[in-house]
Amino acid sequence: MPVERLVAKWVAEAVVVYIGKAIPGQSDRRGLGKHLDEYRRIGTGEPVAHWGGRFIWQLADHGEIRVGWKVVDRSATEVENELIREFVY
Repeated sequence: MPVERLVAKWVAEAVVVYIGKAIPGQSDRRGLGKHLDEYRRIGTGEPVAHWGGRFIWQLADHGEIRVGWKVVDRSATEVENELIREFVY
């Protein structure tokens, strides 16, 4: 991604750089561990299915990123959408 585009999209004072969800999937093999592994692997340039967080690896301090998660008792998609709306607005 061109640096100019990343700079234009950067949110000043942001402490959260990515919001996503990890759900088990049909075979129960798509949980948090798999999601984070794909996230890490795309940062090394591997062609994996996790495309959503690809720009984070362009941050100068990407090695200091911390991962947090929350277990929810309702739709992970709904919670993800709510968190993104709160961040954007």
